[in-house]
Amino acid sequence: MDDGSRRQGTRVFKKSSPNGKITVYLGKRDFVDHISHVDPIDGVVLVDPDYVKERKVFGHVLAAFRYGREDLDVLGLTFRKDLYLASEQIFPLEDSEPPKRPLTRLQERLLKKLGPNAFPFFFELPPHCPASVTLQPAPGDTGKPCGVDYELKAFVADNPDDKPHKRNSEIGRAHV
Repeated sequence: MDDGSRRQGTRVFKKSSPNGKITVYLGKRDFVDHISHVDPIDGVVLVDPDYVKERKVFGHVLAAFRYGREDLDVLGLTFRKDLYLASEQIFPLEDSEPPKRPLTRLQERLLKKLGPNAFPFFFELPPHCPASVTLQPAPGDTGKPCGVDYELKAFVADNPDDKPHKRNSEIGRAHV
């Protein structure tokens, strides 16, 4: 087989919840802000239907602004603000709702490979959302650095406003 006929492999980023019952697959972790719009976030969530049972799987995209060190977070005072930028019910799919967008090639391939317990998702970030920025920590600083970063959180709950438990939620980092 010569080099011209070989196909390039696709890199997929995988992140699972601590209990392994929910897994998120993304094609990339860096998303470009084009001033007028931000690259959409799309991927696939694989769920364990025996674990989910009658509950639902939701996804949130958060912009987290950390303006103080983690070790200073005491007595309920935190130096972090979370901004919800996008939220969606991923599973079960609403039968009456037509798909918002056609599936990407990566989503089609992942759905075929992962089987019937995989569900696609798509998030569009609003224009003018802040870029990912990290301030260089001083020597000796521990914990997460100050700045803005993005989290994609997929979790199992009855309602989208329920607080996700750490064992049944998956958090992935993204950069805009």
